[in-house]
Amino acid sequence: MRVNLGRRVVIGSAATLLAGLTARKSARAEAVDLHAPDSITAVNPPTALPDLPFHTLDGAATTLKAYLGTPIVLNFWATWCIPCVAELPELDALAAGGSITVLAASADRLGAAAVKPFLAQHKLAHATVLLDPKGDAARTLQAAGFPTTLIIDATGHLRGRLEGPCRWSTAAPTIRRLTMSRKPV
Repeated sequence: MRVNLGRRVVIGSAATLLAGLTARKSARAEAVDLHAPDSITAVNPPTALPDLPFHTLDGAATTLKAYLGTPIVLNFWATWCIPCVAELPELDALAAGGSITVLAASADRLGAAAVKPFLAQHKLAHATVLLDPKGDAARTLQAAGFPTTLIIDATGHLRGRLEGPCRWSTAAPTIRRLTMSRKPV
């Protein structure tokens, strides 16, 4: 017996499958265990960083130096990285405080073509999204995986590092302690 599937059945099945996959991905993102801010490893002695190149979402070239003046949280992430997606709202909450600059540098190879549609669904109101599609900055800073986050003081010195997702919304005191010290921490 030959089964003739109508176009509506095929489209309905595909939609159900996509909805299930999306729900499963969201559930996995919610189930990610976020590290406590005290998991940030201090860098001793603080290391001066090079003026790393990035691109903005509109394609303009920029560098890390353009953001110096306040403590910086530089987070390398990707749209396909479940722990990265789980911590993005935390990074945005940290940026909302205003005293810490949060730079979320996407390592997606397709650059803005991948990131813009993602951001249409996952709004970031306070963090600055940058692009590192060739991975040059991530490689220079030896990001072993995603997410990798660097804590940088107002003068461009690396003060802390964390591999993995974090509860960034509660990290401001830890970041201030790491970045405000004149002596190696």
